[in-house]
Amino acid sequence: MITRVEVVARRGPGGRTVLPVVRGSGQLAVRRTGPASVHLVATAFGPLGGDDAEIRLVVEEGATLAVRTVAAAVALPDRGGDRPSAQRVVAEVAGSLDLRPEPTVVAARAHHRAGLTATLAPGAVLTATEQVLLGRTGEEPGRWTGTTRVVVDGRPLLHTTVGLGPGAPAWLPPVAPRAYASTVHVGQAAGVLTVDDAVRLPLEDGWVATAWGAELHRVVRAVEAVA
Repeated sequence: MITRVEVVARRGPGGRTVLPVVRGSGQLAVRRTGPASVHLVATAFGPLGGDDAEIRLVVEEGATLAVRTVAAAVALPDRGGDRPSAQRVVAEVAGSLDLRPEPTVVAARAHHRAGLTATLAPGAVLTATEQVLLGRTGEEPGRWTGTTRVVVDGRPLLHTTVGLGPGAPAWLPPVAPRAYASTVHVGQAAGVLTVDDAVRLPLEDGWVATAWGAELHRVVRAVEAVA
């Protein structure tokens, strides 16, 4: 299934944010849930292997946008178990974007590819989170590959790819975490900070925090402790 979502946030009269474009097709519907916020609502099970989703977000100067999802997504294999599903977020930000979806659970035999490409103007603010769990209760882990690219004022700021699950080069038991969480923030600098399961590393005018572990709720708390 092909899914396409587009949301445009613009500064309106009196400085409030207006959303002149809010549309979705395929597996995701978009609902405006606040003056400057939307929720993505799944309209079908999945994603399934072979599904392709692209979410395009435009936040113009002086506007703010918060994007959430209603529930966790469960990535499932196709019948043959050999095709990955994919979801890409493409963001153009001159204002402020807060992107915090619910977790993605990757079922056994599934391979889900996630991507965030954010192009920021000078002075733009971005907060984006990712939460992943490999396998549902009592089943083998699936595979997840996530790539994050952030460009600020035409200069690359962050480009990283994380691969987890069977077949991923860095996923070698017994070092084989089933849960992963990350937050990238641009707009306020912060230094290095570590706790038992998480680390925050500085970026120019920002930071990125990551954590791995066996249980998602513990990993999420670890990232929140350094964020």
